[in-house]
Amino acid sequence: MSWEARMRVAEAVAGALAEHGVSCLFGVLGDGNLPILDVLVREHGADYVAAAREDGAVLMADGYARAGGRLGVATVTHGPALTNAVTALTEAARAGTPMLLVAADTPPGDRRNPQAIDQGDVVRPTGAGVQWVHSAESAVADVVLAIRRAFTERRPIVLNVPTPLLALAAGAGPGTFREDRTPVPVPRAEEVARVAEALGRAERPVIVAGRGAAHARDELVALAERTGALLATTLKAKGLFTGEPFDVGVCGGFATAIGRELIRESDLLLAMGAGLNSFTVDGGRMLAGNPVIVHNDVRPAAFDAWTPADLRVLGDAGALAAMLTEVAEPKTGRRTAETARRLTENGYDTEHPDGSDETGLDPHTVVAALERIVPRERTLVVEGGHAALSEPCRGLSVPDPSGLVFPVNFGSIGLGLASAIGAATARPERVTLAVTGDGALMMNLAELDTAVRRGLRLVVVVMNDGAFGYEYHNMLHRGMDVGLSVIPRPDFAAVARAFGATAVTVRTPGELDDLKGLIADPSGPVLVDARLTRAVRTRWFAEHENGLDPADPDFRPRYR
Repeated sequence: MSWEARMRVAEAVAGALAEHGVSCLFGVLGDGNLPILDVLVREHGADYVAAAREDGAVLMADGYARAGGRLGVATVTHGPALTNAVTALTEAARAGTPMLLVAADTPPGDRRNPQAIDQGDVVRPTGAGVQWVHSAESAVADVVLAIRRAFTERRPIVLNVPTPLLALAAGAGPGTFREDRTPVPVPRAEEVARVAEALGRAERPVIVAGRGAAHARDELVALAERTGALLATTLKAKGLFTGEPFDVGVCGGFATAIGRELIRESDLLLAMGAGLNSFTVDGGRMLAGNPVIVHNDVRPAAFDAWTPADLRVLGDAGALAAMLTEVAEPKTGRRTAETARRLTENGYDTEHPDGSDETGLDPHTVVAALERIVPRERTLVVEGGHAALSEPCRGLSVPDPSGLVFPVNFGSIGLGLASAIGAATARPERVTLAVTGDGALMMNLAELDTAVRRGLRLVVVVMNDGAFGYEYHNMLHRGMDVGLSVIPRPDFAAVARAFGATAVTVRTPGELDDLKGLIADPSGPVLVDARLTRAVRTRWFAEHENGLDPADPDFRPRYR
């Protein structure tokens, strides 16, 4: 029997996905995508995670890809199912996540169908790509092309499948796509020599590694040891140097106090695979010492896009680090016992006297407690907002860059819980810690049901100040009426228990210490409703909204 006689398009699309290793996908079932999904699960054994909403499904696939380092796949039906996913698609596109969204489409020209919409026009503004299944004959080839595009373009691709094609006989496929890495340039010897000379003159160098250098950890550590450089990362490469004694943490607005101080004193900043955007240099604050800036990247377009460099080196970060280690002058720099002592004694938990009061907890105290209690082999998912973003990024460690999922590239809140479900699915051996705000959680609370059904090792901590916290502090700072931002919330612990999760409410530092038995090794989803005082501003907000420097004597994180 020929391929065409035995294989419908729905079967062929499912088979092509399975051939490319799609063993887990997230979605919301509808009449347009159910023929593909049925075959993928029934005949190919795929693990299907049924989300509550389409945006949740896409966020789960995004979190799965970021934490697991493999293709994320989601599926929805047509029309409103796709429009529901627009914010999530935009987030994934801006994060550069390789992802495939298999979306059904209504029959072309069917104007009577209430779900008909130009789905290409819906997708394009998000930054995601569109790949049409053009015909039954080309269906398998179109699937393979969509997967290839997801990897090579480093963004989500929406595979748009018109429903009339699903029952037609499919054409033969082109074979599987193998992801071949694009060759990267080797640094030029004369550029390496100039950088080595600059390192020889530097007394306080710092290496800042981004995601583009995540593969070169060992080479960067060896270079730092050779040249006396301290080690730092961008936020998205957080955890790359975990365990290294001279790791000063994140460079940028989310730096710790000691990390900020040491980086700002540097006289040479060697950026390896890092974009040097305004967040990484904290609007220029991290460059207070006027350091020589050396920028390495594999993309010429990255140079001077945000921060002008004194020296630019095109090429692989690992190759550059190895070449520099061979020729650089050996130096101690600030890799001294005194620096090691300061890094050890000045952790995040020493930065902030506890500001908890009778109305609730200091968010800094909550973060310090989570750092002590949650296992270090963790995946951390953060949200946008006043207390859920900056302090977890500053005070919570991760074991490696895949341990941080940061769904804030579109500046939206309400994306964290679903992203955490995808991350927990990808890395079940790790506890996933999702830190969210009360307003953000209300936007995607329905996905808690998904987490419970899956039995995920997921801890959801709600930084609950009973308000849209960023807006509250912003309005207070501007002398506005904060009443518009204050919104009473339901009892999140009771709601979570109704979903089937374990849940607790904490209001005092002592109750935080009692959480260890609950969240250190959870067997299923746990929600912690952490009631916060609104009398404490986070360090990040106090500095950036007020335009203050933390070294300034007028800097005060607290109102009273």
